[in-house]
Amino acid sequence: MIKLLSIALVFAFTGCGPQASPEGRSIIRDEQIQSQINLLKEQNKAVLDSIRFIHNELKTLKQR
Repeated sequence: MIKLLSIALVFAFTGCGPQASPEGRSIIRDEQIQSQINLLKEQNKAVLDSIRFIHNELKTLKQR
């Protein structure tokens, strides 16, 4: 009986995490997506900065 009660308590506690409900999984998924979007924004900014730098260098070379 105690063994059964212990197993039931373990299942009860593990079922209470954020991944146990659809809303919890949705929140976790949304946070992961937002993190990926933020990373892409940073990468996009770095690429644009590089393009601006190359453009300015080319402009300088043309003026010579």
